[in-house]
Amino acid sequence: MLLNAAKYGAGHDIEVSVAREERWARLSVHDNGIGIEPGDHDRIFARFERAASSAHFGGLGLGLYLVRQIMDAHGGSISVESVPGSGATFHLRLPLASRGEPTQGV
Repeated sequence: MLLNAAKYGAGHDIEVSVAREERWARLSVHDNGIGIEPGDHDRIFARFERAASSAHFGGLGLGLYLVRQIMDAHGGSISVESVPGSGATFHLRLPLASRGEPTQGV
């Protein structure tokens, strides 16, 4: 996600935040770049899918797909909020383990 934020962020600052939401940890990455059309928000998490032309940005369209697979395997999720021209914010959510409780997938 950080590489995507740097790639699509058009040289603008990238904001990273971490928060606790009840039994969840949330990592958010925001860029101030080109943004993503609303109709592409779900599609970009599929294998070999991209929101922007590979001719301009390179890549295989696997990064967000792999992140989603990892998040799913650990009981978490990934989502995006974006408006074209206003950047994108990706949110990763993972469940927190209680003391003495093993983490899922470990």
